[in-house]
Amino acid sequence: MIDIFKNILCCPRCREKLYIEAQKIFCPACHGNVLLEDRFIDFGDLNQKLHLDLHSSIQEITERAGEVMNDIEIDWRIDAVLKDVKRETKGSVCLEIGGADGPMTPIIENLFDTTLTLDYSTNFLERIKNKTQKTFCIYSDAHFLPIQNNVLDMTICCEVLEHSTIPTQLLTELKRTIKKNGIIILSVPNEQILYYRKRHSSYHCAHASDTHINFFTQDGLEKLLFRTGLEIIQMKTISPPIRSIRSFFGNLKGYIKRCFSGSFIVCIAKPMENPRMYWESFYDKIRS
Repeated sequence: MIDIFKNILCCPRCREKLYIEAQKIFCPACHGNVLLEDRFIDFGDLNQKLHLDLHSSIQEITERAGEVMNDIEIDWRIDAVLKDVKRETKGSVCLEIGGADGPMTPIIENLFDTTLTLDYSTNFLERIKNKTQKTFCIYSDAHFLPIQNNVLDMTICCEVLEHSTIPTQLLTELKRTIKKNGIIILSVPNEQILYYRKRHSSYHCAHASDTHINFFTQDGLEKLLFRTGLEIIQMKTISPPIRSIRSFFGNLKGYIKRCFSGSFIVCIAKPMENPRMYWESFYDKIRS
């Protein structure tokens, strides 16, 4: 337990290492405390505050969802990500971001010596704690990870970016905290579409069905990852399994509609050797 505070965790506000003194965990620079109860670690006192109305709304909805949502079963999307996780597993420290009620977490914790799961919902984290044996459940904001630089062997961030108020900041944090030879596994809904619906859009009058505020295609995600210093090892799209003739034609319709690609994008990435390559090219243009 003490090792993760010394070697992995830090203050999310100033990134200073935390001190442990007389059973008290605190940041000596920010003078804020970290609350520890069993495997539940609360950074609420040290979290950076994003004074954005939309961010507050999403946080409130997420907390409420953790209270009322049924457990998520391991479906085809989760199964596809887990296969990549198992194939890419190496090292000893893994961070899962936005794991909801933890359908993947009990499996992940058996693959690593140290598993951390981070969310902004205490309800979701409590549910994960009850399902796991050794996972540390961290209450904090993923935009400002309470993780030291270059200490994670794997980060799993599935179906989170589409909910993120500032996805570029979240991706920059993933790059900062992963080891040079570490692996980041991402997944997002695929918003690629064959035609543009200007009139009679289903979004015009539809009731709210999700908290998505970012919408990704393979090309858009590739550009975003590159400009935040991440190199793509593999990118693919996945679709629901075919279980009947009806699902076959449904999948085919969706496949064509999404420009012959699947419903979700799954991406495996790593830090670029020169993460500022794109931005440094501007200096060359200015000089010339």
